[in-house]
Amino acid sequence: MNSIGSISRLFFQCLFLTLLLSCSSIKNTEKTGSSEVSAPHINCPEDGDCSFEIMKNSSLEFKYDDIGKLYPAIEPGDNMVVKYHYKRKPEPELMDSGYSEYVYIEFNPDSEQLILKDKELQKVKMIFGRICFCKGSMGYFPVNEGSLFLFNRGNNLQLRASFNVKKVPQIVTHIDENIKY
Repeated sequence: MNSIGSISRLFFQCLFLTLLLSCSSIKNTEKTGSSEVSAPHINCPEDGDCSFEIMKNSSLEFKYDDIGKLYPAIEPGDNMVVKYHYKRKPEPELMDSGYSEYVYIEFNPDSEQLILKDKELQKVKMIFGRICFCKGSMGYFPVNEGSLFLFNRGNNLQLRASFNVKKVPQIVTHIDENIKY
């Protein structure tokens, strides 16, 4: 009888945890057609916060500033753009301790499934950004090494990515999320 109670208690704990992890709050921005998704993220580093933004009817364009540095720009278009943002918690005693990493991906919303590897990642214009006060090792870089699995159906996006950008140090090397938008 005691083992049945233990199994029952374990079942309800697992059910509660599953419900907790599947819940998310979504902030819709009507004029831009974007949704910022804040949820308990499985792969967010412990020392920071992570968020996703889903931008419908958008296009990811690569532009260059006055000194030739690459940066992403979101323009109106027919695709969807996913923006992942990791923001490390600043250290209060250190000036200029802000640190962020970004990953952008553009895909056709009619594509139900994409599986890409290495240079194929540029089919979705995958780009990694490292923004910090770290001279010489920041900026945006196309991702050409890694893998991506994307499954999109009925306002649910399953995103699995593993990637490496050798030009700068990076904290985020994996994204493993189910996003409801």
